[in-house]
Amino acid sequence: MGDIVLTKAFYEILNRQPYKTETVVVGRKKLKVEVADSFMKKMIGLMYRENMGKTDGMLFKISEPGVMASTITTINMRFSIDIVWLDSGKRVVDVARNAEPSPSIFASYRPRKPAAYVMELRAGAAKKLGIEPGDKVAFP
Repeated sequence: MGDIVLTKAFYEILNRQPYKTETVVVGRKKLKVEVADSFMKKMIGLMYRENMGKTDGMLFKISEPGVMASTITTINMRFSIDIVWLDSGKRVVDVARNAEPSPSIFASYRPRKPAAYVMELRAGAAKKLGIEPGDKVAFP
């Protein structure tokens, strides 16, 4: 219980800090994503939010690319998401569709191959955009 209260407190602090946004290009579609560019922003991700707001998702750069380092948990999430893992060349290595919120930190999603980036998108976005392993994604 204390961990949840502490995590919620971090969320409240981060919520006051603006997130940088970037444009991600998938095929011919441009997406506006928030960038989780600090340890705390990566840890909190989309927890506690009611929805994605005006953005299409969130982008995480993994400090030490790998499978375990790019594991995503959906604890304290309030909506389902699609998770897209990318390698250092920004090619899709795996996709988890409609990842549902979980009450446990032990319920997690990890890619089948090492990843250097993770994108969390609105549930259904990966299918709508036709995102599949091997696809190239562009962003700065």
